[in-house]
Amino acid sequence: MKIVALDIGGANTKILVWEDGKSESQLEYFPFWTEKQRFKDFLSSLDLDADIVAITMTAELCDVFSSKEEGAQFIADCCFEVFERPLFLTSHSDLRRHDEIKDFKTLAATNWLASKYYLEKRFDEGILVDVGSTTTDIIPFGPGASGFASDFERLKTGRLLYTGLLRTPANTIVTSVPVNGRLVPVASEYFAITADVYNILWGVDYTCDTPDGAGKTQGDSLRRVSRLLCAEPDEVKDEVLGICEYIHDVQVEKIAGAIENAVEDFESEEIIAAGVGRRLAIEAAKKIEIDALDLETQVDIAWNLPCMGLLELVLDSREV
Repeated sequence: MKIVALDIGGANTKILVWEDGKSESQLEYFPFWTEKQRFKDFLSSLDLDADIVAITMTAELCDVFSSKEEGAQFIADCCFEVFERPLFLTSHSDLRRHDEIKDFKTLAATNWLASKYYLEKRFDEGILVDVGSTTTDIIPFGPGASGFASDFERLKTGRLLYTGLLRTPANTIVTSVPVNGRLVPVASEYFAITADVYNILWGVDYTCDTPDGAGKTQGDSLRRVSRLLCAEPDEVKDEVLGICEYIHDVQVEKIAGAIENAVEDFESEEIIAAGVGRRLAIEAAKKIEIDALDLETQVDIAWNLPCMGLLELVLDSREV
């Protein structure tokens, strides 16, 4: 028996291939906002021959689609044409065939439900803080946790933050930064992203597109961060590390505030940190004196949590 789970995001598609108890994960970069019409070809190029293919998605929110429903149906239709009778995760936490879907909006933003399913089986209850490349999901799970909520509802309640390790524009985190002892406003332009900040601070794996289409060296990131201040690198070279540390600190503070609210609501004394940016979740928890369990110490492929949840759903369903 071979099962493939796909988590289709607007920028990255995560893949889990499970066969006879052994699994492998991979991450493929596919930017919907420029490559939408190539999506079916992209799926075909993955060469995923499996008995069962299960799919969850968040890419329907990409602004190349006029609505989430249009996006979800486009993605589902492409998957249906490439894979044999694929299964789709719905907002009811069940798996449906393409011909069983009456409302394609029920496929929208369901990957966090897959994560929740996995965690409830493994840990019973708690709070997951999943920091990805673009967003941070704060997911209470267990008997006292609520069921499905839309991205809109999760944004309103602070359970979804549009801040991540790589793709977040720096000027959405800060409006000014310290330079030579004074706060200087930053340009409201798409000049630098968090990948540039963390490339300078610790040499992050820069797996997304750059704002200017140029390179991904630390020198390139230095230029982009300098441009936030409408400056050349030599004008602020002695301040850039401090600027990046400041942006990092503000981002961690925002995540910490959301964690604190969730911890108070669910009376938890610990979070589970996951995702490519789990380091930020652990730092945020430390800031508010909450214990953090790094999921990577418990699971080999913690960054691929939604696909792991999908796999569990398939294995637990009558489809197998």
